[in-house]
Amino acid sequence: MIDELQKHFNDVKSIDWSKALVSFYVVKRKLVNRKATYQILFVNTDEKLRKRMRKVSSQKIINSNQALEYDYHTIDLDDNLLGISTDETDLKEIIDNINAGNYTEVTDVNDLLGSWMYISRLEVDGKVLYSVRKIVEGWDTKKKWEPINLIFSDNMLVDIDEKNVFRVDNKIDFFSFDGVIFIADKKVFEAALNFREGMERNRDEIVEEFKQQNLFVDADEISRLVGNNMHRLRKLSQVKKSEYYKDQVFLTNLKIVSKQEKWGIEYSDDGKLMVDENSIDTILTVLNNSRLKSPINQESFDVDSKHKL
Repeated sequence: MIDELQKHFNDVKSIDWSKALVSFYVVKRKLVNRKATYQILFVNTDEKLRKRMRKVSSQKIINSNQALEYDYHTIDLDDNLLGISTDETDLKEIIDNINAGNYTEVTDVNDLLGSWMYISRLEVDGKVLYSVRKIVEGWDTKKKWEPINLIFSDNMLVDIDEKNVFRVDNKIDFFSFDGVIFIADKKVFEAALNFREGMERNRDEIVEEFKQQNLFVDADEISRLVGNNMHRLRKLSQVKKSEYYKDQVFLTNLKIVSKQEKWGIEYSDDGKLMVDENSIDTILTVLNNSRLKSPINQESFDVDSKHKL
């Protein structure tokens, strides 16, 4: 998977995005009961702004090094990127609507207020890149916060040097290319695309799988103990992603090793896992195979983020 991601990212790096055709969109978000809906607006831009958008995207790609598989726990990326399928996120819906022309054109500067994020669509020889930036505090036509000044004039968003009317910064949080999102800022990415709701959906789905497997005495207790605790939601989502719980050999070995190492994991008489507040974190850790032992000095560690050698 990692090799495939790196190859995919190398394809992105091989394209000269400084020559791209650019279109610009802003996205508004409405959140009801933690479910997000998005409104897309197309914004006319002048060539000077389009040139800047090419530069911002191109520079981010050039300065990024390695693409790693998305992990729910990874935080510090430095100049690396995390990769995840676009289909697993709300961005899929947004891109589909852009491609289908399901957006409205901005005709008044007030249409831009309250925007959630903006997207630059870059196209070179049929290859399309979507560069996304979450708007930190919502756009304010009088707010001063970054060096690119924009004014809405004649139904067009225009790059200017003097008038302090509208601003876009020089950063990219993540971008999508050919079905893969490359993430530069994980925290912002998760906030922008309502990823918490996705983790809660993962919780509900995996609990149903646990029930079908008869893995736990009471699988619903997992749902109750995890709840909306973000740390546990991340761990449970990673369990779902890694799928060790589907491996019967792994589960058999887990029971044996847990007893040998005295991890405190309890089983019922018929071999089902028992979970409570005291054991939930340990169970989530071991189901993700994240309790590791050093071959050097035999010390054991719980690790949130890991990459196979």
